[in-house]
Amino acid sequence: MRHKLLLFVVAWIVSSCSPLLYSSYLPIGDKVQLAGKSLTPTEDRATGLYGYLNDFGIWAIPPQFKYAGSFTDGMARVRQGSYYGVINPLGQWIVQPVFSSSLDCDGAIRSIRKGRMVGLEMWIAEDPATERYGYLNHLGKWQIEPQYENGYNFDDDGFAIVKVVGGGWGVIDRSNKWVIQPNFESSMDARSSLSRLKR
Repeated sequence: MRHKLLLFVVAWIVSSCSPLLYSSYLPIGDKVQLAGKSLTPTEDRATGLYGYLNDFGIWAIPPQFKYAGSFTDGMARVRQGSYYGVINPLGQWIVQPVFSSSLDCDGAIRSIRKGRMVGLEMWIAEDPATERYGYLNHLGKWQIEPQYENGYNFDDDGFAIVKVVGGGWGVIDRSNKWVIQPNFESSMDARSSLSRLKR
């Protein structure tokens, strides 16, 4: 009997206090079910930063992100500063915030979810330190070190058009070997050459 009474009192306190707990926060998006607890991406109105509230209206992951997406399969895309990364429900980084594009970060999540081989899918990114372009794998690591002046993402056949520093445009494969030498003056010329080779 005492246990039932105690449970009733706790439930009453939580339900009566929950509006107060939530009053200064603005919930967004969907929830993630994790071990009987839900995490809701939420904006802290005082700071404008996003974190995750649990079912009691308490911060499970404190507000620290410019954007916080919903969890799916234990992963959520978040933005820290100008870059996107992936966290788990404990707020730990699965992929460090290195992607400048949210779409590229979503692509990395899909690759992780599918269990892809590292380096099979890559995304072009600029290294802020060197202002050179390289290619990130789905773990957010450099698969191809930053060394190009410019470039494009890999196509479905595994070819990417890149520009060498102070030089021309050419085409590389996933192992960073030249398929078409970087002697073209424009990316369009290199793309046309690649199209002809694919025929």
